[in-house]
Amino acid sequence: MIIQSINLRQFRCFQDQTFDTDSRIVVVEGHNGSGKSSLLEAIHYACYLRSFRTHLNRDLMRLGQDFFFIDVAFQPADAVIPDNIQVGFSAKEGKVVKLNQRPVQSYKELISQFRVVTLAADDLELINGAPELRRDFLNYAMALKDPSVLARLKQYRHVLDQRNALLIRGMSSPAPSDEWRVWTQQLWDATRGVQAVRQTYLQELEGAVNALLAGYFADATPNGMHVSFTYTAKGMHDEETFEAFWEQYLTKQYAQECDWRRTLFGAHLDDFQVVFQQKKARVFASRGQQKLLVLLIKIAQLQQLSEQGEPGVLLLDDFMTDFDHNNVARCIAALKDLQYQLFLSTPISPAAFLQSIDLPGLRHIKLD
Repeated sequence: MIIQSINLRQFRCFQDQTFDTDSRIVVVEGHNGSGKSSLLEAIHYACYLRSFRTHLNRDLMRLGQDFFFIDVAFQPADAVIPDNIQVGFSAKEGKVVKLNQRPVQSYKELISQFRVVTLAADDLELINGAPELRRDFLNYAMALKDPSVLARLKQYRHVLDQRNALLIRGMSSPAPSDEWRVWTQQLWDATRGVQAVRQTYLQELEGAVNALLAGYFADATPNGMHVSFTYTAKGMHDEETFEAFWEQYLTKQYAQECDWRRTLFGAHLDDFQVVFQQKKARVFASRGQQKLLVLLIKIAQLQQLSEQGEPGVLLLDDFMTDFDHNNVARCIAALKDLQYQLFLSTPISPAAFLQSIDLPGLRHIKLD
């Protein structure tokens, strides 16, 4: 997939501007505040219908305006005719999304056609941030690879909401009702399903990241580098059947849930840990090592999509400028070998940033 052009109207600092991006590698140069991150943010928004910088749509509107509009033309890998995504938001009408001029009815329909993986400064939180950030990463990454996962996650959320509603109303009986047992089993079943998909995805991602480390960073340390992802199931203890779980639950969790009035087990509480060189990356890895791991995780995501015939686009928002020249060269070598489009923003001259590294087919966008 190649993004051919982007038109932004009243989006952030852009009044009405069109960018020609019909190249495999696009470098966006500009000083702080020039709009280079906003350009990548618009591409990200067209995929996820949310920003990687704010949760409020009104923050994306140009100062003094009450709407914004994003128009992205892209060429799918297996199509002859380009596709088009249009996203508009106004304070009065809310959000409107169209794919090839037809209203998009579901997020699944959108990401089945347009896939974007983004890496920005805040993505270091994937290693050292709160558990909910890693859960969000997993859920979006799985859906990007297989949009049918969205239905499983939606069903899980429905069961969790119903169960929590019962808890909020309060349960006065010292013994759980039959209805409570039914909702608990449904949540246990749904949790097991989500956990299985997450763990499979993490295993595949781990293999892909280690392949990148072995292929491009074997000379970085004498003994090479290795990463692993360790999944932690909250409130569950490897019970093979619901009956075994129910016995443990009655003893350890039922009374506490009644007191706290919220569910204390399930996929919505789970977490995973990044282990680098057999140590916790959040504690023992340097900032440079953490940035490298997050970058390779994002590259591995796109590599997985490419292998299943659905390549996407990688957005690197001012992320590699802290690396030394050797690691920049290794990262660029990995990016050159992968067949998908790359957008890379930098606050300094591409010539100074890339130095003598050869990047064929590069398009340079300079923002004032």
